[in-house]
Amino acid sequence: MNAEGEIDMSCPPSTLQDEQVYSCPIFSVREKVVALPKKDGGRAVIRRNLIDHLAGVICLVHDLDTDSYLVEMEYRVGPDAFVFGLPAGLIERGEEPLETAKREVEEETGVRPGKIEEIEQYGAYYASEGASNDKAYLFTLHVSKIEKRPLRPDAGEFIKSAWVSFDNLLSLPIRNASSALLVRSEEVRRRGQVL
Repeated sequence: MNAEGEIDMSCPPSTLQDEQVYSCPIFSVREKVVALPKKDGGRAVIRRNLIDHLAGVICLVHDLDTDSYLVEMEYRVGPDAFVFGLPAGLIERGEEPLETAKREVEEETGVRPGKIEEIEQYGAYYASEGASNDKAYLFTLHVSKIEKRPLRPDAGEFIKSAWVSFDNLLSLPIRNASSALLVRSEEVRRRGQVL
């Protein structure tokens, strides 16, 4: 049966059942039963599991005084390895995404910009919309007059950070899709290309 022609995608789906089957501090797993409206007035009922995840931020920090970029290395359970990445973290209740970005940069790396010269906000993107509502807000901060502060990582976070040149940034094996998007966007900006 060709489902493409029978589902009315101009009408919203409706949730028939939504049960939490697992929970931890960062995410829960929900079993959902959803009705998709059909063009003939009926409905197609589907079952899905959803990883209900807290939203977060990922931030590329560019120090204009030294023309360098802030990168991190830390253990990530997905690839089960120490990986390169950018400062990132979860949005706390009542916090705006930009405030989260600034807080996470300082907590994880001890870097506090004396001045933020320019903020590029790229929107919020889902990591895997087929199974999760894990959404990250992406920022590039062009900063100056860096102040060094004490690190304040979360329990269980062991992060090494460093400033690298633009060429070194491009050569790092950054595999997180959102971080890679930020790096490539900066490459386009620096080379004066139009997307």
